[in-house]
Formats: sequence, C-alpha cells, structure tokens
Amino acid sequence: MSLTKKILIILAGFSILVTQVYGHHSTRGIYHDDQTMELKGIVKEWAFVNPHPYLTISATDENGILRDWDVSYGGAAVVHLQRQGYTSDTFKLGEIITLHGSPARKVGVYGVLMEGGGNHPIREDGSPVVQGGSQF
Repeated sequence: MSLTKKILIILAGFSILVTQVYGHHSTRGIYHDDQTMELKGIVKEWAFVNPHPYLTISATDENGILRDWDVSYGGAAVVHLQRQGYTSDTFKLGEIITLHGSPARKVGVYGVLMEGGGNHPIREDGSPVVQGGSQF
C-alpha cells in the first residue's frame, strides 16, 4: 500500500472520529435556539464533575406545577466553567436563583440550555452567581 493511501485512510478515520465527537456535544435540535425563557427556582443539585457539570433546580412550569429542571451548559467541561468563574461551591443547595436560557424542544422535558460567556444565573438578592472569568 502506498504512503498516499495510508495517509488518506488515516485522515478518513480521523474525520469520522471528529464528526462523532462533535455530534456527541451538539445541542442542535434539543433546545429552541431561537427562544429564551426566564426560570426562577431553588437549587436542588449542583455537580461540578467531568465530563459535564450539571445543575438541577426546582421551579414551576407554565401551568404552575413544580418541576425539576435540568440546566445544561451546552456540553461544557469543568475547565470551561472554571474559566468563567464557576467552582464546586458556586451553587448552594436550597438557594433561589434566576436564569435565562433556551428551553427544551420536547414537550414534557424540563430543561434549559445556558450557553455563552456572560449568561450566568443571578441570586435572589440580584447579585451574579459568578464574577468575571473569561468566555469558553
């Protein structure tokens, strides 16, 4: 097999791998990227872990029913959120926060996508949850 064919095979394999990794981290089709909602609720769980930190808050839906909402940071790893100022102690269980994000598309799924630097939740007293930090 010629060197050129070997290189082409390696590049083809690499491109397949990159496509699969991108697909794994994509939020396309999961959230309404053209809509934003405000959500005010009580922090139920905050796990600052890899591969993806996650936040769960209890808040009412549009019908006034209390639900657990999954708050996604768009596939960001711990290091990305650390650059923005997040830590394992950023959220305290039971505290009330308000956030803005894109709602989940699927009916009956209670999730919000928080993307982009600078889009951080605020505490009940109006103070930001994180201060400073860079964008991902």
